[in-house]
Amino acid sequence: MKNYCCAGLIIVFLAFNCFTFSQDVKQSIDSINSISYEIVVSNLGRSAKIFSENLNKARSISYPRGEGIALSNLALIYYLKGDYDKSTEYHIESFKIFSSQQMYNELSNAYGEYGYQLKRRDLNKAVAYMQEALNIASEHNIPESILGKLFDNYGVLKEMELDADSALLYYTKALEIKKKNKDNIGIPYSLNKIAVLKAAQGKFREADKYLSISDEYRSKESGNFGRLENLSIHADFLKIQGRIDEAIDTYEKCLVMADSLDYNYMVLYCYQNLTELYKQKNNLLKALDTYQKYSAYKDSILNIETNEKVAQLEIAYETEQKNLQIKESQYKLDIRNQLLIFALVIVILLVLLLIGIYRYQQLKRIKIVKEVEFKSQLKNTELEKEIAEEKLNISRELHDNIGSQLTFIISSLDNLTYSPKKEDVYQRLNVLKSFSKDALYDLRNTIWAMKQEDGDSEKLTIKLNEMIQKLNSSLSSVRISFQNNFNGHLKLSSIQILNLFRIVQEAIQNALKYSGGGKIDIMFNNYEKGFEITIKDDGKGFDVNKNWEGNGLNNIKSRCEKAGAELNISSNETGTTIICRIKCFNEDPKLITTSALLN
Repeated sequence: MKNYCCAGLIIVFLAFNCFTFSQDVKQSIDSINSISYEIVVSNLGRSAKIFSENLNKARSISYPRGEGIALSNLALIYYLKGDYDKSTEYHIESFKIFSSQQMYNELSNAYGEYGYQLKRRDLNKAVAYMQEALNIASEHNIPESILGKLFDNYGVLKEMELDADSALLYYTKALEIKKKNKDNIGIPYSLNKIAVLKAAQGKFREADKYLSISDEYRSKESGNFGRLENLSIHADFLKIQGRIDEAIDTYEKCLVMADSLDYNYMVLYCYQNLTELYKQKNNLLKALDTYQKYSAYKDSILNIETNEKVAQLEIAYETEQKNLQIKESQYKLDIRNQLLIFALVIVILLVLLLIGIYRYQQLKRIKIVKEVEFKSQLKNTELEKEIAEEKLNISRELHDNIGSQLTFIISSLDNLTYSPKKEDVYQRLNVLKSFSKDALYDLRNTIWAMKQEDGDSEKLTIKLNEMIQKLNSSLSSVRISFQNNFNGHLKLSSIQILNLFRIVQEAIQNALKYSGGGKIDIMFNNYEKGFEITIKDDGKGFDVNKNWEGNGLNNIKSRCEKAGAELNISSNETGTTIICRIKCFNEDPKLITTSALLN
C-alpha cells in the first residue's frame, strides 16, 4: 500500500511540473505572437523563422490559440514577401483553428485582413471575405475597436470599386464608433480619410471642413506626429488645386517638422513633391537640388531604418529565447535532482512521445503527398478547361463571321444556275468575287487576332489603320478618319484584340448602312488607367431604346463584355456616338497620396 502511495505522489508531482512548464511555454508563445507590427515587417526573413519556431512550439504543447495567432502572423509575413500561395495556406489553417476554438474576435479580424490583402489581386473575392468578417462581427458582438478597423478597410475596398458613396458611408461609421468610444487618437485618421475622399471628388470646401476639425483634434495632442500628417494633407490639397507657391511653402514647413521628428518617409515624400512642383514652375535648378536630396536621403533611410529594425527584432527575439532557456534549465535541474525517482516514468514518457512523433510525421508525409497530387490534378483540370474555352471562342468567331459569308456565297452560286442571262451571271460573279475577297480579308483578320498572345494597344491601332485605309479606298461618299490620342501601351489578350477590332468594324458597317452621314471619326483616348475607343458619325441618329435589339448593337454589346470593357451608346438627330472603355488596374507610383502612404 505504501509503495502505491509513493508511486501516486510521484505521478502527481511529475504532472504538476509538466503543467508548470507548459504554462511558462504558453507565456513565451504569447509574448512572441504579440511582437509589434513594425518589428515584424522590418525583417521578413528573420520574422518568418521566429514565427515558424513559435508555431512548432504551440503545436508541440497542443496550444491552439498560440498556433492560430502564429499562423496569422506567418500569413502576413508571406503576403509581404509575395508568396501568396503560402500566405493563403496559413490563412486557411488559422481560419479553421479560430472557428473550431470559437475565437470569433480573431476569426473576424483574420477574415478582414485576408480580404484587405486580396484587394489588388481579386477585388470581388476581397469584398466577399470582408463581408464575411462583418457578418461574424455582427453575429458575435465583436468589440467596436475591431469593428471600426473593419469599416475603415471596407471603405478602402469600396473606394477601389469607385463606389465613393459606400466608401464615405463606412468611413463615417468608423468615425462614429471612434467618437462614441472617445478615441481622440483615432478620430483624426477617419476625418482625414473622409477629407481626402472629398478632395478626390473635387469638393475642396467639404474636404477643408473635415480637415479643419481634424486639425482641432491634432492641436490637443502632446506630440507633433499627427499635426505633421495633417500638414502634409494640406500641402497635397494645395498641389491638387494648382496653388503651386502655397503648396511649396507648406511642403517646406512639413519637411522641417518631419526632420525634427526623424520621420524619414515623410521627409522623402516632401522632397519628392517639391521636386515635381519646382519642375512645374520651370525652376530646374531648385528641382535638381531637391531631387538630389531625395535620392541621397532615400539611400540613407534604407540603411538606417533597416539596421534599427533588425536590431530591435533580434533584441526582442533573443530576450524571449534567453528567458525560455532559463526556465528550461531550471526545469532540467529539477528533473536531475529527482532522476533516480522518476527514471522509469521518464523513460516510459519518452518512448510514448517518440512513438507519437513518429506517427505524426508519417501522417504528415501522407497528407503532403495527397495535397501535391490534388493540386496537380486541379491544375490539369483548369488547363483543360481553358483549352476548351479557347476552342469554343475560335469556333464561334469562325461560325459568326466566316461561316455566314461562306453560306451567302454558296447560296448565290446555287441561284446562278437558274439565271437565264449571261450578263446577270457575270454581274453576280463579280459581286461574289468582291464578297469572297471580303470574306478572305475577314478570315485573315481573325487569324491575325488569334495568333496574338501578348498583344497591346499599339498592334490594335496598326490593324485598325490598315482596315480604315482599305475602306477609304473603296468609298466615295463617306470619309473615315482615325486619331490616336492614347499616350500609353496597354497589354491586351488575343480575345480582347479580336473583340475590340470587331466592335470598330461592326460600328463602321452600321454607320455605312443606316446613318446616312458623310463622315465617321474613330478616336483612341486616355481613360483613367486605361483607354477608350470612340466611334462617331454625323448621320441621322436613332432612338437607342427602341433600336437596341437591331442594327448589330447586341453584337457590339456582347463583344464589349467579352473584352472586359464598358459600353456607352448615345444618339440624336446630329449623329451617333459609341464609346468602349477598357481599364487597367496596375498601380501608378505617381498617384500615391499621403493617405495611402500612411495606411
